[in-house]
Amino acid sequence: MSTDVQDREPTFIELESLKPLRPDIEAITSLSIDSLHRYYAKYIVKLSPRRSGMKLRHALAIASGKLSKD
Repeated sequence: MSTDVQDREPTFIELESLKPLRPDIEAITSLSIDSLHRYYAKYIVKLSPRRSGMKLRHALAIASGKLSKD
């Protein structure tokens, strides 16, 4: 009995996980990296000197319109 990932709510651990901006967060929010940096900079975390990420919780809130811009 396997459950499809799209049919269930994300777990707490999944919501708190950091996802890279490209391609994951871009696909979820349908915003470019420049727009994410411009409007949602306080939710972005540096993963390495060249890579940035964001918590899945914040990306889903942006996509649903529940998170306000800076």
